[in-house]
Amino acid sequence: MNLDELAKRLSDTTRIGMTAELAEKLRMKPEDVVRGQLMAISDGEKGPLGVYLLALYVVDDTDVFGDGEIYWWSVAALVDKQGSASWSPVSGLPAGAPPHKCGSLEWMTNFSLKDPPLLAVIPADDETAACVVRLAVYDDDKKPANVGVALAAGYAALADCKREGLPYPAQIITPVADAIFKSLDAREDDVLIDEDITIRKGGPLRFNAGFIGTVVTAKAHAYYVVKDERTTEVAGPVVLRKGEVSRLAFASDIESGGRVSIFARGGDVECPLFGTLTTDRPFAGKVLDAALARSLQGGFDVTGRGAAKIVAFYTPPG
Repeated sequence: MNLDELAKRLSDTTRIGMTAELAEKLRMKPEDVVRGQLMAISDGEKGPLGVYLLALYVVDDTDVFGDGEIYWWSVAALVDKQGSASWSPVSGLPAGAPPHKCGSLEWMTNFSLKDPPLLAVIPADDETAACVVRLAVYDDDKKPANVGVALAAGYAALADCKREGLPYPAQIITPVADAIFKSLDAREDDVLIDEDITIRKGGPLRFNAGFIGTVVTAKAHAYYVVKDERTTEVAGPVVLRKGEVSRLAFASDIESGGRVSIFARGGDVECPLFGTLTTDRPFAGKVLDAALARSLQGGFDVTGRGAAKIVAFYTPPG
């Protein structure tokens, strides 16, 4: 996603649960203004970092009969080097999706590998030290959860929060999460995931840009990817049938020190570079040395051992 596309997404006032009144309270800006804000939080060739929810795998939908009705939501906050927390529409508003039917030991199929949900945006500056995302995944146990109404409650709670200088990210995340939870009456629903993901700056890899992370519980596995919005390149997604071979290739030159990662959803996928990707190990990544960089100039092959969807990411060094 380039900055134009990201600006369009961040300025979208038609997103689930949003109203004109809430957009005004949140001080959301039009697309051209947001584009300028994104350029301001870029640093030369480095762009802001987008955190995306790539996939959800349901281990146990908790329903005795039939498939579960799984919904999710998220809240994000940034933390600076002094430990102060902040939020803004440019760093990402609460997100979520309504219940989707999914059984145990199944992938959620309402996720697009081509256009995954945005959870947060991290500035490309020296001040930001961490991004904290509360990710909640629940199985509905009564009438279908109205996630749109719940997100509206979350937006309203967020608008009442101080925008910066808060001692802890929980002072942003907790009141917003509580508002969403209360609106959903989620006490009667089954928790699959309800955890904070903390993504730290972590030295030269810049919040692990280009790599895939995971949240694992006994009930579900969530996968997210951090992308540099200026430089991370995406290959795919491609769809493989059993026995089919496809080549994933990047348009730009592959450099030593760059990062390549791959994610597969569905059946097992054989890949000489990364080994076999399975439901238990659906992703892998490497920092490239000179030899690997040369070998990847023309792309790399993947072979489906069952029906699968595969996407790969390349992030240049520096």
